[in-house]
Amino acid sequence: QAKQFKCAEIAGMYIIRHPDHLEELIAQYEKGGHFDELMSLLDSGLGGEHAHVGMYTELAILYTKYKPEKLMDFIKLNT
Repeated sequence: QAKQFKCAEIAGMYIIRHPDHLEELIAQYEKGGHFDELMSLLDSGLGGEHAHVGMYTELAILYTKYKPEKLMDFIKLNT
C-alpha cells in the first residue's frame, strides 16, 4: 500500500496545482479515510513553484478537521 501512495503522491502533485481539481482530489482522499496522506501531499506541494492560495486554505481546513493541534503552527509558519 505504501507503494500505491507513492504513485498517488506523484500524480497528486500534478493535480493539486490546478485549483479546479483540488476539491475533487480532497473529496476522494477523505472518502477513503486517507487524511494523513492528503495532508502530506498538500504540505509537500506548498514547497513547489505551483503552490497557490487554495492549497494553503484547504490544508488549514484539513488541520482544523483532523489535526487541530498542528493548526496554529501551520498558521504561524505561513503568515
